[in-house]
Amino acid sequence: MAFTISGKLKLEDAIRATLSSLPDEVVDTIGVIALPSEDSISERRRKLEYLKMQEELIKVEKEEKEKEEEELARIKETKARKEDVALKEMTAPTAREAQEQAIARALEKRDQLCEISCALVVLASASSVSREREEFLSLVNNENFIIAW
Repeated sequence: MAFTISGKLKLEDAIRATLSSLPDEVVDTIGVIALPSEDSISERRRKLEYLKMQEELIKVEKEEKEKEEEELARIKETKARKEDVALKEMTAPTAREAQEQAIARALEKRDQLCEISCALVVLASASSVSREREEFLSLVNNENFIIAW
């Protein structure tokens, strides 16, 4: 990034404007690393404070990251539970439908067996034709009886 200084602005004002436009972290870092101090003890204290501040920032960032990971895990768990519920809801009607179909097939087979057994009874009886003949004669006799009246 290049800065140009016009003749109207004083050098100190230009430097002040430039430094104020920089992020606070950059200014603090430069202040700790580059500023000369009166003695080595105060310089070490300043660097120690800076390191403690950086350590605190790292700790905060780590906590934020852990919170984000926990939230992501909770979201995944909720999604998995919803998928399980959806799967159960999908399979329950399918099982119910299968049971209803099995009952319908059983009833159909029972009806078929009834029809077959009735047909076997008719075939097995030697008098099936005679029974029909008797019914026919009965109808004819009733007809004659009505006509005779």
